[in-house]
Amino acid sequence: MFEHSEKRLADMIKFEAKVHGAEIKEDAASSPQPKPDKPRNAFLFGDPDAYKDMPQEEREKLTNQMMNRHQIWVQEKKPMGGKQARMG
Repeated sequence: MFEHSEKRLADMIKFEAKVHGAEIKEDAASSPQPKPDKPRNAFLFGDPDAYKDMPQEEREKLTNQMMNRHQIWVQEKKPMGGKQARMG
Protein backbone atom coordinates (compact mmCIF):
# COMPACT_ATOMS: atom_id res chain seq x y z
CA MET A 1 0.00 0.00 0.00
CA PHE A 2 2.86 2.39 0.85
CA GLU A 3 4.57 1.67 -2.47
CA HIS A 4 1.33 2.39 -4.31
CA SER A 5 0.89 5.74 -2.56
CA GLU A 6 4.53 6.67 -3.26
CA LYS A 7 4.10 5.82 -6.96
CA ARG A 8 0.90 7.84 -7.09
CA LEU A 9 2.60 10.84 -5.47
CA ALA A 10 5.51 10.57 -7.92
CA ASP A 11 3.04 10.45 -10.83
CA MET A 12 1.27 13.58 -9.56
CA ILE A 13 4.57 15.43 -9.22
CA LYS A 14 5.59 14.39 -12.73
CA PHE A 15 2.26 15.57 -14.08
CA GLU A 16 2.61 18.98 -12.41
CA ALA A 17 6.14 19.29 -13.74
CA LYS A 18 4.96 18.49 -17.27
CA VAL A 19 2.18 21.07 -16.97
CA HIS A 20 4.82 23.67 -16.12
CA GLY A 21 6.96 22.70 -19.11
CA ALA A 22 9.58 20.42 -17.58
CA GLU A 23 10.88 17.50 -19.61
CA ILE A 24 10.57 14.27 -17.64
CA LYS A 25 12.42 11.03 -18.33
CA GLU A 26 10.08 8.06 -18.05
CA ASP A 27 12.70 5.45 -17.18
CA ALA A 28 13.35 4.05 -13.71
CA ALA A 29 16.78 5.72 -13.57
CA SER A 30 15.14 9.12 -13.18
CA SER A 31 13.69 8.18 -9.80
CA PRO A 32 15.87 9.22 -6.87
CA GLN A 33 18.27 6.55 -5.75
CA PRO A 34 19.20 6.24 -2.08
CA LYS A 35 22.68 7.49 -1.27
CA PRO A 36 25.11 4.82 -0.15
CA ASP A 37 25.86 4.95 3.55
CA LYS A 38 29.16 6.37 4.66
CA PRO A 39 31.46 4.00 6.50
CA ARG A 40 30.23 3.81 10.06
CA ASN A 41 33.67 3.14 11.50
CA ALA A 42 35.01 6.60 10.67
CA PHE A 43 35.33 7.49 14.34
CA LEU A 44 36.61 4.22 15.77
CA PHE A 45 39.71 4.59 17.84
CA GLY A 46 42.54 2.13 17.60
CA ASP A 47 44.19 0.10 20.31
CA PRO A 48 46.20 2.40 22.62
CA ASP A 49 49.10 -0.07 22.54
CA ALA A 50 49.42 0.54 18.80
CA TYR A 51 50.10 4.24 19.48
CA LYS A 52 52.61 3.65 22.26
CA ASP A 53 55.67 3.65 19.99
CA MET A 54 54.34 6.28 17.57
CA PRO A 55 56.15 9.65 17.47
CA GLN A 56 54.27 12.61 18.93
CA GLU A 57 54.06 14.34 15.52
CA GLU A 58 52.32 11.33 14.03
CA ARG A 59 49.88 11.20 16.96
CA GLU A 60 49.03 14.89 16.53
CA LYS A 61 48.52 14.37 12.80
CA LEU A 62 46.07 11.51 13.44
CA THR A 63 44.29 13.55 16.11
CA ASN A 64 43.86 16.48 13.72
CA GLN A 65 42.50 14.17 11.00
CA MET A 66 39.95 12.72 13.43
CA MET A 67 38.94 16.18 14.67
CA ASN A 68 38.47 17.40 11.07
CA ARG A 69 36.27 14.40 10.26
CA HIS A 70 34.23 15.04 13.38
CA GLN A 71 33.74 18.73 12.60
CA ILE A 72 32.59 17.93 9.06
CA TRP A 73 30.26 15.25 10.41
CA VAL A 74 28.76 17.65 12.94
CA GLN A 75 28.12 20.32 10.30
CA GLU A 76 26.33 17.76 8.09
CA LYS A 77 24.04 16.71 10.94
CA LYS A 78 22.93 20.21 11.93
CA PRO A 79 20.00 21.55 9.92
CA MET A 80 21.39 25.09 9.73
CA GLY A 81 25.04 24.13 9.41
CA GLY A 82 25.78 24.95 13.04
CA LYS A 83 24.30 28.46 12.94
CA GLN A 84 22.00 29.68 15.67
CA ALA A 85 18.44 30.57 14.69
CA ARG A 86 17.33 34.10 15.49
CA MET A 87 14.15 34.35 17.47
CA GLY A 88 12.15 37.53 17.44
